[in-house]
Amino acid sequence: GMDRYFQIVKCFRDEELRADRQPEFTQIDCEMSYVTQEDVLTTFENMIRTIFEKMVGHKFDKFERMQYSDAMEHYGIDKPDLRYEMKLKNLTKTVQGKNFKVFD
Repeated sequence: GMDRYFQIVKCFRDEELRADRQPEFTQIDCEMSYVTQEDVLTTFENMIRTIFEKMVGHKFDKFERMQYSDAMEHYGIDKPDLRYEMKLKNLTKTVQGKNFKVFD
């Protein structure tokens, strides 16, 4: 058999509609044998670089990566919009002892 393959596929969600999910979408599907997470990320980053450079002439320098734990700690969500610098601030020390029961 093959150790890896890629396909562009149409997908349809078989679930209840939600405002933040499209019922139909296109994705690149892959199956890869004997690889690490780093192998998968590097493969897809290189694929995106090649597609954008050849199709629209845009070159990406580097893809920024973020650990799940960092996203949750700093943004409170696993898919933060990084166009805006809106990190969460812990105000516990600032508001403790101010007679507001939520923080005391």
